[in-house]
Amino acid sequence: MTSSSCDNETLGRLSEHVARLYRIWLTLALILLGLGTVLDLAEDGKMATETIPLRDLAVALAHADPAAFESMALLIVALGPVAGLLAIIVSCFRQGDRRTAALAALVLLVVAALPIARSVGGR
Repeated sequence: MTSSSCDNETLGRLSEHVARLYRIWLTLALILLGLGTVLDLAEDGKMATETIPLRDLAVALAHADPAAFESMALLIVALGPVAGLLAIIVSCFRQGDRRTAALAALVLLVVAALPIARSVGGR
């Protein structure tokens, strides 16, 4: 392998790094979801069915709104693949493997296209 590509050893280390990132990400999401669920059930014995809009999330979290913790958990779960792809892009780019970095960036673009289109379209 040339120095301008991610070799198997580099990709192995990268996959271990991404796996650790995902474990941390999932743990954080589960903690937030558990906290929201406990607060929800303690409040009125029922689970909330609504999510908090992103623009109101910080205020709702500050007020310990159970739905805010649950919404934050969902947001973290949704952003997990984005964080993994960013780690791949950065690592491969630093190794000089522009092709793999570009392919990961293309996947990131596809993953992000729908939320971006919905945001721009107002839905």
